[in-house]
Amino acid sequence: MEFEKVGVAVVAVGLGEPKHAALFGPRLAPSVACHTRPTPEGHAAFGIGRAGTESLIQPGVLSAALKAAAGGHVQGKTTGDARVLSGTFVVDRAGVIRFAHYARFPGDDPEIQHILHAAEALQSEVNA
Repeated sequence: MEFEKVGVAVVAVGLGEPKHAALFGPRLAPSVACHTRPTPEGHAAFGIGRAGTESLIQPGVLSAALKAAAGGHVQGKTTGDARVLSGTFVVDRAGVIRFAHYARFPGDDPEIQHILHAAEALQSEVNA
């Protein structure tokens, strides 16, 4: 994984029971530490919102779904709150958020290169 090359640990946090992380984590993201909790307090602590009707009808939703399907990714059974949006963060060892992307709609994920660039910048700062 590109992130490991720059010394970054990747952690996925989702809604669900620990058994869901144990079941899906190794299969979908074997090099990622996957954690779940049944309630959205962690998401709320990072300011991650819930999808409203307006966010579900944006054109980006359809394009994100088509892009995922073209890559062989389809939505399985949802666990937890299906309206909780996603967030992507690069956090330094002191707990300071150095990069944040808050999804505006389901499937609104940042480009991997943007995350990697933030991680590389942080690593360069640490090594300076």
